Amino acid sequence: MPQNKLLLTYFEPFGGAETNISQQVAEGIEAEGVIKLCLPVSFKRSPEVLREAVERYQPDFILCLGQCGEGEKIRLERFAMNLMDSEKGDNDGHQPDEETIEVNAPLALRTSLDIKQLQKECMHAELPTVLSNSAGLYVCNRTYFEALRSNSKSLFVHIPKNMDKSIALQIIIKIYGFF
Repeated sequence: MPQNKLLLTYFEPFGGAETNISQQVAEGIEAEGVIKLCLPVSFKRSPEVLREAVERYQPDFILCLGQCGEGEKIRLERFAMNLMDSEKGDNDGHQPDEETIEVNAPLALRTSLDIKQLQKECMHAELPTVLSNSAGLYVCNRTYFEALRSNSKSLFVHIPKNMDKSIALQIIIKIYGFF
């Protein structure tokens, strides 16, 4: 039986930080069929790098990890908005001001995965997760929009930057098993 291929993305550090929890957690995943990809924190380059990887590897699923600044639970993102907006620039210095990503695309794209069931399974296992309706409007959202355009079996997961890495890793392993 063929192994499903999962493209696991994470981000480089940004905003002057030395680390990014998404990278630290991704480095802890060692599983057959997982292709890891570090993305730049760039509105322009991140979707380009992701698109090239999707074309090259043809993954069955895409799991995108990103860092969020607050909260105590991992956020399972339902939607990617067709919009970029940020007062702080990306690592290239770009600061979009309510820019549409794709003029002829819908206002939002939704994952086809049953993340409500996934969240129930995580909570049953006492793993702190919450459903979220927006991946924000920063590079995480831009990346998720590209992932969903490429494959509706995509999920973006926001990890709080101060979360215990071992707990975050347990949750990502649980999510990986859901695919």
